[in-house]
Formats: sequence, C-alpha cells, structure tokens
Amino acid sequence: MNPARLPLRHRLLLTVLLPVTLLVAAMAGLFLHRGERMTQDAIVERGVAIVSFFAPAAEYGVISGNPGILDGLLQALVTQPDVVAVAVYERGGELIASHGEARLLEPARVKSVRQPSRLEQRDGRKGFAAPVMSVPLVVDEIGVQEAAGVPGPVGWVYVELDTSELDAEWRSTMLTTLGLALVTLLFAALLATRLANQVGRPVARLVDAVRRMAAGDLDVQVPDHAGSEELRELQLGFNSMARSIGSAHKLMQAKIDEATARLAHQALHDPLTALPNRRAFEQALEEMVAASRRADDRGALCFIDLDHFKAVNDTAGHAAGDALLRTVADLIRQRLRAEDIVCRIGGDEFAMILRGCTSADAYRIADGLCEAVRELRFMWEGREFRIGASIGFAIIDGTMESVAEVLHAADHACYAVKREGRGRVMEYVPEPPASSAG
Repeated sequence: MNPARLPLRHRLLLTVLLPVTLLVAAMAGLFLHRGERMTQDAIVERGVAIVSFFAPAAEYGVISGNPGILDGLLQALVTQPDVVAVAVYERGGELIASHGEARLLEPARVKSVRQPSRLEQRDGRKGFAAPVMSVPLVVDEIGVQEAAGVPGPVGWVYVELDTSELDAEWRSTMLTTLGLALVTLLFAALLATRLANQVGRPVARLVDAVRRMAAGDLDVQVPDHAGSEELRELQLGFNSMARSIGSAHKLMQAKIDEATARLAHQALHDPLTALPNRRAFEQALEEMVAASRRADDRGALCFIDLDHFKAVNDTAGHAAGDALLRTVADLIRQRLRAEDIVCRIGGDEFAMILRGCTSADAYRIADGLCEAVRELRFMWEGREFRIGASIGFAIIDGTMESVAEVLHAADHACYAVKREGRGRVMEYVPEPPASSAG
C-alpha cells in the first residue's frame, strides 16, 4: 500500500512510531551490548590485576618451594569477592599449594602462559594465570651478583573467579531493560498523534546522547523539558538508564581499584609481620644508595639475625615461632624513627635502613635494639623463652657505589658477630689492602 494514500492520522502515527521504535531499540540494544561488554571487561581486568599482583607476591614462596609460606597469601586471596580457587605451581609444573575447588584448571595451559592472561570461561567461572618471574641474587662472602642465565618463569599462579552472581545480575538487568523498552513503545503508540508535532528536537537529543554513550561518555544526560509529558517520561527513563550504567561502571571500577591496591600492598609486605618484604627492602635500599651518591645523604644498613630462635620453633612449634616473629617485629618498629624502615627479608632475619645518621647514631640505635631483644620475655603456653639479636651494619655514605657492596658489607659484619659470640653490634670495617711484596 502506498503510504501517501493512508489517512493523515495513520501517516502521522507511522511517522512518529517508526523513529521512536528505532530509537528505543537502539537505546536498549546499546545498553545491553555496552553493559555486558563493560561487565565482562571489568571481570577480565579484575582477574588479570589479581594474578598480576599475586605472581610477584608468591615469588618467595615459589622459589623456596615451601607451601607454608604461601598459605597465608592463598587464604587472603580466597577471601576476596568472587575468588573461589587459587593454585601455585613451581618451575617443573608441580603443584606447590592450592586453595578452593578449581573447575577450569588445566595445568598444561597454565604452564604455557608468559604474561597475565585469561585462560578459560564457562559455567559461570573464569580462570586466569600468570608466570612468576625472578632473577635471584646470590649473596656470599665475596659479594652479591646476579644469577647467570636468561630470566624465565620460576613458577605459575592460577586464580579462578566465580561470575555466576554477576551473570544473574546481568540477566535481571537485561529483562528490566527489555521490559522498560516495551513499556516505552506502548506508551509511544498510545500517544503517537500528540507526539508527532513535538518529537523532532527531543529525539535528536536522545540520538546524540546515544552516540555519546557509545563513544564512552557514561555521564551523558538529556534535558527533560519536552513539550509533552510522555516524551519527558522517555527522557527521564533514558537518564535513569544512563545513570544506572554510569553508577554500575563506577562501582565496578572502585571495587577493582580497591582490590588492586590491596594486592599491591600484599606484594610489598610480609603477610606474617605486616612489615615490608624483601622486594620492598631492595627498592628502598636502591633509593638510599642512589641518594648517597647524589648528595651528602648518609645512612646505614643493619642486618638483624635472631639468636636462639630455632629453639623456640623446635620446642614450642611454628605457631609460637610466628607469634615471636610478630612480637619482635613490633618491638623493632616501635624503636625506629619515622624516617627509618624495617623489613623482614626471610625466616628470622630482618633489615633496617636508617636515614640521616652517623656511625655513632647507627651503633646507638642497633645496640639499644639488641638490649631490648635481650630483655624480651616471650611467654607461650606457660613457658618463658629468651632470645637475642646479632646485628651487623654498614654505613651508606657514597663510598660504596653499588647496592651489592652495601649488602655484602652489612652481611659480612653480621656474619662476624655470629662468629664471635652473637648478641652484639658490629660495624663493617673494610680490610686494609694487602701490602705488595718487595
């Protein structure tokens, strides 16, 4: 039938309903498409962020091959929203530690990844994996040097997220959107004649808003002062949908940022004592050595080795040993100045970086700490334990040009204390050059 032969009322109805139908369909389709894409992208981004920070956090545990070291980290991860399973593999592909029930885990695929990646997605779950990279340092009596060879993965980490709740929310949102679109179309059909003369500008604004939303402007809004009350309702409905999308995106981004910040903190802190870990210690020491070369900025590096700690571990158990380490960590932290830093670098070993201090200052601080540890009375299940601390330190004043030299000096001083009776403080003194034979 020729549209020109239709009654005017029908022609106006057709003129109004056709663009309104297309507009509502476009809005609903765009909302569904973009909402689903943002949700899926956010999940993938969260999963990749988790394994990206999980991998370096697990480095020490993978290298040591001790599942006990990784247990606290794995338990912390599975408490995160949507994380249902985690696993850690060593270089040879053997499982070191795991937590939770993984449904999508394929060890062969996990071992094939070379960067943080999504592996599998089905049954309301997504799997992610990342390699654990490390270029270990070898510390000996001669010095510190990088291990030979090309750096490669020393292991892999795997995380599985449960997305069933998000999928259910998305299905509910989709049904709500389709219902809203249907109601809008029915509303437009009932009042099409009255809207025919007033629909031009409001529809143009809506189309422009849809295009801006497609371009990523999630804060887009349209004026809600159309000449017809029904069209104003349509504008308000669009604004409500746009605000819902924007709010959902901001909420998801905030959760991702929070999880990322939490994992970043865990990657640089010891889970037992909450002190900075070895990775944070190496970064701080590099900054201190670099500052000492650029300006007159003195400092000191102290290595602290607890004496008789093994006896506590062996007689009272690892729980007592862990409690003792936390007690000693708090004791050290309370005795340092605000500008100093103390790190747990492994086992019962701690390191302090003292800023802006002389040799006498460093000795005084270290000796006071030795005395405090010596006077510590550690009680466990009705038994009292006594320990001590051996501390060796080296001054950072620009005379040693590398981090390796500073590490060697402090380690040498600490070794000398252990060798000569423990429970003391000793400063590293360079050996005089050997005189050449005449």
